[in-house]
Formats: sequence, structure tokens, C-alpha cells
Amino acid sequence: MTKLASAAARFDQAGPFLLGALALTGVFARGWANSAYGLLVLWGLVLGGRAILNRGSRPDQPVLPPARWLAGLAAFTLTWLVAALAGGQPAAGVKVLVLKLLCSLALPLLAWPAFRRRPDLLSRLPFLWGLGLMVAVVLTFREGGYQFICLRTKAHLGIIDLGSILGQLIPIMAAALLKALSSGHRRATAFFALALAAAGLALTQNCSRQTFLAAPALSLLMFWVYRREFQKPRQWFMVLALALVALLLPLVGGGGSRFLATLESGAASATLSPSDTERVTMWKHGWEVFQEHPWLGQGPGMGYRPTEINPHTNKMSSHAHQMFIDILAKTGLLGLAGFLALHLAPLSLLWPHRRSRDPETFFWVWAAVAVNLQFVLNGLTDQVFGLRLMMYVHWTVTAAALWQTREAGRAGS
Repeated sequence: MTKLASAAARFDQAGPFLLGALALTGVFARGWANSAYGLLVLWGLVLGGRAILNRGSRPDQPVLPPARWLAGLAAFTLTWLVAALAGGQPAAGVKVLVLKLLCSLALPLLAWPAFRRRPDLLSRLPFLWGLGLMVAVVLTFREGGYQFICLRTKAHLGIIDLGSILGQLIPIMAAALLKALSSGHRRATAFFALALAAAGLALTQNCSRQTFLAAPALSLLMFWVYRREFQKPRQWFMVLALALVALLLPLVGGGGSRFLATLESGAASATLSPSDTERVTMWKHGWEVFQEHPWLGQGPGMGYRPTEINPHTNKMSSHAHQMFIDILAKTGLLGLAGFLALHLAPLSLLWPHRRSRDPETFFWVWAAVAVNLQFVLNGLTDQVFGLRLMMYVHWTVTAAALWQTREAGRAGS
């Protein structure tokens, strides 16, 4: 019996370990992160099966995320399933829904039992992301021959994925840094300052234009919401210096040149680069598809005809390179309603806590706001819904914020 109890205890701790491994490796290693997530799903399935078998014999009942979020998840699943079945390729649409979307959407259901078994995991997550950023900058600089150059066209290391992740983690590192600085934790302040600098350097190698705009803007938002924590002139000077670093550091090196070359100036006008012109064409075509199928779209499993996007290629385009247009084109207004329900449900639960005096609650609520805003900003020029590495961070932060507000509410009651 002692051995069985010990094995059960180790199994219970496997979930928190895998969630921590997912946070760490999701920054720099796509394969490792997907493996950790697969094992986390397996842990959750075994945990759920064990709870069903022991129902009524054990007082330890599973803890689920708030009913409002579960209702949003159900609304999303139902509306997208209807759109998939009504689309041109129902089987492919259902496959997209299950394999590409619901996989990462299950993360809050897996994170909550992990947080229950290791409540201290929440405080460790920012450190794991920060450590992952330090590893990422070493790997990207090694691949670039230790030079400030843009590696985005090579993408040997999944550097394209890193762009979206940096847009999420740079403001989170800024918030963690400000929280540590306001609390007087010098070691944590130094760690997150180093992590923020590493993220800025990694961005010069990734040179994502969306991230160049989103990351500084969201970092400034973090500085603004934390302004109440700094009263002394010396503290304000440090905050201002950190804000300038967050804005200027990503614009040095090869990445800055790519951003500045977005518009090719002519003698009397500015024209879009060829890659951007093709992207605009994809937006127009996606909007035309939506107009043809306004209610249910053409189906999540459908691609776009290559001749409508680029007449020189035979490759089908899987998306319209703009999240909202792509959702409208593939699932129509009904699918957009389910998509909004999925994301607005947790935000409606978190927003009342935006002025919380508890440092941990305040941090996680605004971290969730930051990743959701980045999700919207990135989605204006790309299709990021279902991008696994980005969704891992997105739903981990959202689940942590929901858990933290729940625990703060229980402590206050």
C-alpha cells in the first residue's frame, strides 16, 4: 500500500512538472513543447478516468474552470462543428476543429488540476518563461553566427513561431520585472531584467514586424498599469529607463532594417513590398469568400484557390493571413460569434479584478489582458488562432489568471 500511495503521489506531481516543462520549452523548442503537451493530455485523461472510477469513494473531486468559460468553450465547439459539417469538406473541417484547435483549448482543463496539486507553480511560471527566453536568444544568435541579422527567412529553429511568443512574453516579463521592483526583490528584478533584454535581442533576430509594434505597446501598457507602485523619483527614473529599453532595444540590428524596409519609398509615393501586396490580396479574397458564405462560411477544412492568391504557384493557401477575415470566410458570422464567446468569457471574469490590491492577482489579470491584446493585434495581419506554441502561452496565462482570481476570492471570503 505504501508503494501504491507513493506511485500515486508521483503521478499527481507529473502534471505540474509537465506544465512547467511546456512553459520552458515552448519558448525555444517546438518538438519538446508538443511532446510535453501530449504527455500532459495523457496525464489529464488518466486523471479523469481515475476520478470517474473512484466517484463516490473519494472526497477529492476534480476542480474545473469557471462555468462561464466552459460555456464559452461549448459555444465555440458547437458553432464551429456546425460550420464544419455544413462546409465543402466536412471531414477535413472536423479534423481541423479536433486536432488543431481543441488540442490547445483543453489546456485550461489540464492546468487547473496541475495548479491544485502545486499552487506554487503559478509563481514559478514567469521564471520558466524567462529562462526559456535566455535559452532562445543563445540559440538564435548561434544560428546567426553571433551577428545582429534577420533570420526570419531561414527559420531553421522555428524562429517564425518565436515572433508571436515574444509578443506575448515581452510584456509579461515587463510586468514581472515591475512587480519584483515594486516589492523590493532584487534577485527577481535582476532576473527579469535579463530575461527582458534577452527577449529584445531575440526579436532582432526574429525581426517580426507585428511584434516590433505590439511588444513595445503592450510593455508600455504594463508600465502604465504599474505606475501606482512607484512613488519615489529614483524608482520613476528606473521605470523610465526600462521603458526606453523595451522600446529601443528591439529596433537595433537586422530586425530594425526589416521593419524600416516594409514601405519602399519612391520619388513621390510609398508602395508595399511584394510580400505585403500578396498578403493584401489574400485578405481581399478571404473577404470575398465570406460575402459568398456569410452565415456558416465555406468550412474550416477548406483552403483557398492558389490562382486567386498567386497565379505563379499551385500550392493551396490554408488561411487568409488575417485571423478575423479567415474566421469569417471559413465559419461565417456564426463561427465568429463562437470565437468571441470563447475569448470574451474569461476576460469578463478577470476584468472586475483589474484593480486588485493583491500583487499576484494584479499581475496575472494584466498578463492575461496582455496576451489577449497581442492575440488581437497579431491576428490583424496573420492567422494565429490555432498556432500551437502561441496558444500554449495564451491559455496557460489565461488559466493561471482564472485560478489566481478564484483563490484570491476564496481567501477573501
